[in-house]
Amino acid sequence: MDETYIKIKGKWHYLYRAIDADGLTLDIWLRKKRDTQAAYAFLKRLKKQFGEPKVLVTDKAPSIGSAFKKLQKNGFYLKTEHRTVKYLNNLIEQDHRPIKRRSKFYRSLRTAYTTMVLVQK
Repeated sequence: MDETYIKIKGKWHYLYRAIDADGLTLDIWLRKKRDTQAAYAFLKRLKKQFGEPKVLVTDKAPSIGSAFKKLQKNGFYLKTEHRTVKYLNNLIEQDHRPIKRRSKFYRSLRTAYTTMVLVQK
């Protein structure tokens, strides 16, 4: 799982993305804020859709770490190992490139989201 930023209509937005071990996109989520609440909601959404993973690989973003701890406190991701090793996240970091290239064309949240869904397929 990772987040990146893109510009939509001149304002920065944060794109949360999750991929599986094979590099296939599981889910994307576009938010105006990059905070614990957004990361918490995205992780909870992933758990509902795909179940509990054995390993969750993220960068060292404080919002993701605190959201993961909060979820564990609430009974989610109890059997999941959270890894924040720098090089394990390379697969998703490289996968941001096509989305970032197109970011100058996004005029609204809806068109950005629709384009990203089509790019991932």
